[in-house]
Amino acid sequence: LRVLPPYAPTQRYVLLGWGREDASSSDVVAHKMGAAIATACHEAGGKVATCQVLFPTTVVEPSFFQHLSTAFYSALYRDNRFRSDVQTTAKHLTSVQLVVVPPSSDDSTDDAAVTTEAIRIGQIVARGCNLAKDIVNAPHNVLNSQSLADTARTIAAQSGCLECQIWGAAECEARGMGAYLGVARGSETEPQFIHLTYRPPGGDIKKTVGCVGKGLLFDTGGYNIKVAMMEKMKFDCGGAAAVLGAALAVGALQPPGVEVHFIVAACENM
Repeated sequence: LRVLPPYAPTQRYVLLGWGREDASSSDVVAHKMGAAIATACHEAGGKVATCQVLFPTTVVEPSFFQHLSTAFYSALYRDNRFRSDVQTTAKHLTSVQLVVVPPSSDDSTDDAAVTTEAIRIGQIVARGCNLAKDIVNAPHNVLNSQSLADTARTIAAQSGCLECQIWGAAECEARGMGAYLGVARGSETEPQFIHLTYRPPGGDIKKTVGCVGKGLLFDTGGYNIKVAMMEKMKFDCGGAAAVLGAALAVGALQPPGVEVHFIVAACENM
């Protein structure tokens, strides 16, 4: 432990044990570290303004800092949209400085740039995760199939690179999608079949990937009404939430060489 002189501005120290040396750079450790940093900044009475984290020389992989960044921003997530007692995490925190000492100083500038980019990617992934949480947390009187479709339109518009196509009941019926329409028939809200498409800049496509998520915004059970956990049936849109969160992240990251299709059949089983 390196002790700073008495006049140093640091007021609180946190020591984190990483376990075995051969596992110190794993993704699991990175996630735990990111969450621990966020927790330490939050639980100190919300008074932490700056935080500095010193890493051992064995931690140099950019992927480690990407996972750490995702976990850090995810751990700070709070949904205050429907709360009267607003919960603010680390409200005075202005910066977190990661101090990494590479084994060699020859490429320290390049390493810093790569690490910074990894942290940025992790932050974007966390934004996608937090959007998914927002969708699942929203009650059905706020989020139905039409407002989920509006969310998809907003993701596409803000990305600048995603195409958005949404079919209503008439378009789905014209394509013979009777099973889907049957589920939605009891709802006053028209079903919305959502299709977001990402194509890489330049059009060089080496592979195509599809992401499909279940989009039941609320599931009463239909004819067989559920008698338990009815208030939790908004969670049936978790698959759709994950897909739209991934769409947000992909639209922001714009990965090269891959075309991605995001599919959600949104409706309510009433």
